[in-house]
Amino acid sequence: MLTTVDKAKSLLGISADDETDNGQLTLYLASATSAIETYCRRSFRLQEYKDSKHDGTKGKYLLLEGYPIVQVSKMQIDGVDISDYETVAEKGILFRRDGWKALERQITVTYTAGYVLPSDATPEKPQTLPESLELACVLFCQTLMRTPGVTSERVGDLAVSYSNDGEGLPAAVKSLVNPYKRWG
Repeated sequence: MLTTVDKAKSLLGISADDETDNGQLTLYLASATSAIETYCRRSFRLQEYKDSKHDGTKGKYLLLEGYPIVQVSKMQIDGVDISDYETVAEKGILFRRDGWKALERQITVTYTAGYVLPSDATPEKPQTLPESLELACVLFCQTLMRTPGVTSERVGDLAVSYSNDGEGLPAAVKSLVNPYKRWG
């Protein structure tokens, strides 16, 4: 999940001692994480990837599924190791000055990419997930916790409206996650 139950409770103003709805809150956070990752067309969790491209791109850039790239452990073309490439880590791109030729039939990359999520963070390996993604998860969770169909709330002089433009994510959540969306 893009946040922990404890952090979400803190941001939502729920007492840390109140565990009555922890199961429901966990489900909402998992659903919010899934919706955000689906919208962004990527996973944010730090993991190992093995990508196979069956043809070169005829260009100098090879777009990988996961990013940011933490480490490329193996790069092969037609089963032969290569090292004449550079990584554009934050974009998940491998650059090769000579390009990725169209005749190169099997380009295989084994690499580690993604962010250390709050639930996976340790003192030795601190969280690297951007806070805006964590906040987006909590905001979407808050929307899911509301009564279905409610589009506005009023508390005293404060009025807040929530709209959904049909893609499943509220506008505030979209604005937070759009910089991390895979566009290609």
